[in-house]
Amino acid sequence: MFWWKDATYSRAACNGGQEMTGQEKAAVRGLVFGHLAGLVLAPTVKALAERGVLDLLCGSEWVDIDRIVEHTCGNRGYVQVALRLLAAHGWLHRRSDELGRVVACSLSQKGRIAITLAPAAYARVTGFLPLAMFLEDFLFGQSEGSVLSSLEDLAAQAKIRWGLDRGNDPISDEVRDRIRTHLDGLLIGPAMVALARGEIFDRIQGGPVRIEDLPGDARCLSLIFDLLEIPGWIAREEGHVRLTPEGCYASEIAAAYGVTVSYLPTFTGVSTLLFGNARLPRVDQRGVELHVDRAMNVWGSGRAHRTYFQRVDETIREIFNRPLDQQPRGICDMGCGDGALLKHLYSVVKEHTARGAVLEEHPLVLVGADFNKVARRVTTQTLRKAGIRSFHVIHGDINRPAQLAGAIEELGHDIHDFLHVRSFLDHNRPYLPPADYIRGKRKARSTGAFAHLGEEIAADELEENLVRHLRRWAPFVGRFGLLLLELHTLPPEVTAANLNRTPAVAYDGTHGFSDQYLVEVPVFLECAREAGLVADSRFQAHFPPSELATVSVNFFTAPRV
Repeated sequence: MFWWKDATYSRAACNGGQEMTGQEKAAVRGLVFGHLAGLVLAPTVKALAERGVLDLLCGSEWVDIDRIVEHTCGNRGYVQVALRLLAAHGWLHRRSDELGRVVACSLSQKGRIAITLAPAAYARVTGFLPLAMFLEDFLFGQSEGSVLSSLEDLAAQAKIRWGLDRGNDPISDEVRDRIRTHLDGLLIGPAMVALARGEIFDRIQGGPVRIEDLPGDARCLSLIFDLLEIPGWIAREEGHVRLTPEGCYASEIAAAYGVTVSYLPTFTGVSTLLFGNARLPRVDQRGVELHVDRAMNVWGSGRAHRTYFQRVDETIREIFNRPLDQQPRGICDMGCGDGALLKHLYSVVKEHTARGAVLEEHPLVLVGADFNKVARRVTTQTLRKAGIRSFHVIHGDINRPAQLAGAIEELGHDIHDFLHVRSFLDHNRPYLPPADYIRGKRKARSTGAFAHLGEEIAADELEENLVRHLRRWAPFVGRFGLLLLELHTLPPEVTAANLNRTPAVAYDGTHGFSDQYLVEVPVFLECAREAGLVADSRFQAHFPPSELATVSVNFFTAPRV
């Protein structure tokens, strides 16, 4: 969920003070996006190859999705997610029927080159992913020889460019470069997360520093620094290491790897999702998620959220600078997570609005609602630690706003008296099949691939579900509005033409295989309009502000008739 401005690098003092141009920063981001894509694509391609899908594609000009599913006994929904990842790389063409449903696919020229090179190359590295999940523990905890020996072998292969040398064919060379970047990313992604979370980057910002003086396993650190020499992010000087200017910038945005790396448990088991029991539990008996490292996920997304929170502040200031009788009693955050958004919004009201001067007489009531018991506990701790007294933390289900209204009424408040906010939650709503919906009743607009426990959800049905979801909320947010941050996908053709400019491939992989539903920005806005929500253009923002937008901020109102 990251977007960065092409501004001059903010840490000019890092390693000598050399500033980076916007173009240089964009080049680093392009590598990061390629690394993230590798984390989702490599294990997916390996699974497709092992099940014979790539052989099917290679053997015919066009192959029906039905034939692929029948031949492989695959779970159609996740098979569609996997094929869309290939399309997002320009390796696959997809054909839709008159209703917009993808029914067949065909390898592109790049795709035919890729399937001769990628499966064997990816297979060499994806075996490291189960170990990569514990790389941070190994670096700073108990040593495990198997991790070290595997990393040593793979680092040696990375140094010789994985044996994928360039030739004289520009198209083939482009594919080879892309595959090499993916392979590097399978190693560099987990390494960047481990170094950032272990505060290694903080220690070498001023470099050079002796590896032996750093915390953690010195041999493993040395191998990781070998890997970071490949993109030119680390330089060695007589047993010391330092960050290059590109490395300084990469370390500053290292949290960008966090969300994708947190889904490594999903991708180590992607073959089962595609061709096995897709109904395996996602949560253990203790309530701990099995498909994602939630602590790492929260760490990775946290820094990005701060960027978007700044745009949200404009709406908050406008609302809480109104006359008091036109202001909401408080703020309700459905899906409050760790409470960071509520804490931030309270500080904005307190420090930057007229309401902030009269909080003793007119307290700002915060309501944090979440389905997850751990999230509710953490939110309570966050708000107490911030010294906020007027708050409630309650159970909440994003699919049941009427239930939330009842819970708030039991607290002595009216749900209509609150400004409602949500942060990257709507796409992660539990799927509810739209009752009495006739498939094909609407023509699909989204290019997304959607699944629930392996079953395909047609795009037209998913859009109907989204409209009904937002429509359920409209009666409850009509008085003071709904401030909503959301994540989106891009059409695969757009992604394929801009692979160095967007992390959309990683988003599509992590969310597609975990039953989350990303639609394009225009599709989301049209569904909101159909649901009776009106977007206030004064407070709209897209990140980045172009056709490549994968994050939106909207303030919706629901005019009462």
